[in-house]
Amino acid sequence: MRHLVIAEEQYLTQIQNTVEPYLKAHERVLWLERETGRKIYCLNYRADRPRGVVVIAHGFTETAEKYREILYYFVKRGYRVYMPEHCGHGRSYRMTDDPSLVHIDHWQRYVDDLLYVAHRARRESRGLPLYVFGHSMGGGIAAAAAAVEPGLFRKVVLSSPMIRPLTGKVPWRTARRIAAFFCLTGKNQRYVAGQHPYEGKENFEKSSSLSKVRFDYYQEKKKKEPLFQTNAASYGWLYEAAKLNRYLQRTGWRKIQAPVLLFQAEREKLVSKREQEKFARKLARGRKVYLIKVPGSKHEIFNADAGTAERYWRRIFYFLERE
Repeated sequence: MRHLVIAEEQYLTQIQNTVEPYLKAHERVLWLERETGRKIYCLNYRADRPRGVVVIAHGFTETAEKYREILYYFVKRGYRVYMPEHCGHGRSYRMTDDPSLVHIDHWQRYVDDLLYVAHRARRESRGLPLYVFGHSMGGGIAAAAAAVEPGLFRKVVLSSPMIRPLTGKVPWRTARRIAAFFCLTGKNQRYVAGQHPYEGKENFEKSSSLSKVRFDYYQEKKKKEPLFQTNAASYGWLYEAAKLNRYLQRTGWRKIQAPVLLFQAEREKLVSKREQEKFARKLARGRKVYLIKVPGSKHEIFNADAGTAERYWRRIFYFLERE
């Protein structure tokens, strides 16, 4: 059976000689404005024989550049893709002058921006089914978007979704109260304790990836482009992440109508597995939901070992095309 995933030892050669030229030939850059003067950077890819459209929501501190391989798999499979960079990330508009800091005024902004892109995708792809794929923070955003507009997406794929972030040694309720205090006292753009500006060095062993060549590939891009160097959360962001969690667990899950495929990493250190499972159990009341627990994987399941990544992608395409 033909492999879907690029082998580790061939990664750089394939990315440089095959993936990047292929994407470039199918690429369109969009600058979208949901609000006047606030531009959303969005990559759009056409497929040669389209079978559907996928809107991708990336994770915290990430950019579209990290998703070149993922974009390639979707487009080669026959999906048109729209991938915006969220507010405060990459080349999109920001709400703070600090290039290292991710800050937001309300979680709904992320959702509204994603839905704005999704409606653009639907208008330009009439007759094709529309799907959403969200990783980490983008998974929380994608889930909320599917709740806010229940009839928009045919299916929802959530990869290590941030239903709620983890806060290290600080208990969640305490962290939430601290964030609320800083916001109420006008210090919402302060760095969350323990986080810091980008320093130009990240440790692979402590990263969310199991593929060093993939880790290094994006780190080199990040070092060269200041717009890619977001590295930390503000207390405002943390407070809004708590409000997003509350929405998803209290209200949002009831509104989602589309089938959901949710991947959970065994070696998760960034988002709460307990909250993912709680969310999945609620979704299972009246709709199709598949919770896939991935043994041995870290947070970035798509950057796991070759066998795991291969099964991951086959499960995604089976879900989109046959379930």
